[in-house]
Amino acid sequence: MTIVVTPQVVFRSSRFFSCFKHLLAFSFVFLACAPASSAQVLFGSIVGNVVDASGAGVPGAAVKVMEISTNESRTALTNDAGVYNLTTVTAGTYQIEIAKTGFRSFVTSNVVVNQNNVVRVDAQLQVGAQTETVEVTAEAAVLQTDRADVHAEVGAQALENLPQPTRTYEGLIQLVPGATPPNGQLAGGTNNPSKSMEFAFNGTGISGAAVRIEGVSAMNPWQPYQTTFVPSIEAIENVNVATNATDAEQGLAGGASVNVMLKSGSNQTHGAAYAYNIDSFFQANNFFSNASGVSKPAHLVDNNDGGFIGGHIIKNKLFYFGSYEGDYLRQANSGLLSIPALTQLSGNESGSATPIYDPATGTASGTGRTAFPGNIIPANRINPIISKIVALIPPTNLPGSLNNLYENEPSSYNLHKIDAKFD
Repeated sequence: MTIVVTPQVVFRSSRFFSCFKHLLAFSFVFLACAPASSAQVLFGSIVGNVVDASGAGVPGAAVKVMEISTNESRTALTNDAGVYNLTTVTAGTYQIEIAKTGFRSFVTSNVVVNQNNVVRVDAQLQVGAQTETVEVTAEAAVLQTDRADVHAEVGAQALENLPQPTRTYEGLIQLVPGATPPNGQLAGGTNNPSKSMEFAFNGTGISGAAVRIEGVSAMNPWQPYQTTFVPSIEAIENVNVATNATDAEQGLAGGASVNVMLKSGSNQTHGAAYAYNIDSFFQANNFFSNASGVSKPAHLVDNNDGGFIGGHIIKNKLFYFGSYEGDYLRQANSGLLSIPALTQLSGNESGSATPIYDPATGTASGTGRTAFPGNIIPANRINPIISKIVALIPPTNLPGSLNNLYENEPSSYNLHKIDAKFD
């Protein structure tokens, strides 16, 4: 059984930690009580043919696969044709041992099995004592011959090492053939708290893809082109993207089926911490700052800090993995605006050559109206509500009537991600 907890919270108050404690407890209890998913997209398969030196199939050969980091093992026997098929294999790195009385044992290691994949390991047994072993170095298949779908993968090494400004797995989806470059990473909020991005495949719309995290749909029900959760890239082991000819189990995917698998614990404890920083002090000035005569770029400080750890609670039986990521963004949004001068806002339009007519004069059709003396609107003719709104408009700080206000508005945003997994 696998239990996954992936709360992600945006907050702007000191009450966050109290609220988050209850949210985490609720999420853990809810998922712990949920039935285990049997979706095939969570697992991989190992298949192969076992033959003797003449190429004939070897029936009844014992095939044992063992996950190297957890020592989890499974066994199967080849059929009358020497074929074996192990399904629902948990993703990981395996050692495969094939044995049959009268033949030397066959052993191969470092066989990587990912979710939604079929890995073929064929073996040719040599006549000899079963205690003798033939070790073979595993090599990745050049062509996929056991599935009809077209898929690509983005692994943990690419996620953690390839530079990208977004620091999300969605930012690397454009590495997959047929993908439209992701965009639209908003500042977050009620409908998009995880700053999810929009992406598409093979000419379909942005609502065509289906995203699953550990087999559970992550699509936002109100905005189906965004995902509810975006795990930290340090918490992701593998992203499998099936773009064509997907199996029926991956339905609801008009454009692509994106399957995200989190890391798991192991018998050895591993962990790391990281800190990333973006600071406007090291950046070039932007267009609006230059246009307004400001000598330095708008304020921007983005600190992205976190860490992860994985290990075992009970060796060979119970494993854990957890990660935390905090994104703390402080910035000023700058721009040039065109607003009326204070004299104009008070009703003094004497600088305009166009007459300002009194709407209370003349006929209903508009004829016979007289202009305000000096193009100045009397203060008692201005609606008091409008006067209060006008008072909120800032004064100009640049000359001229166009692009005469340079704005530099501060904003802050905090995003917290906690991803936990127990196997």
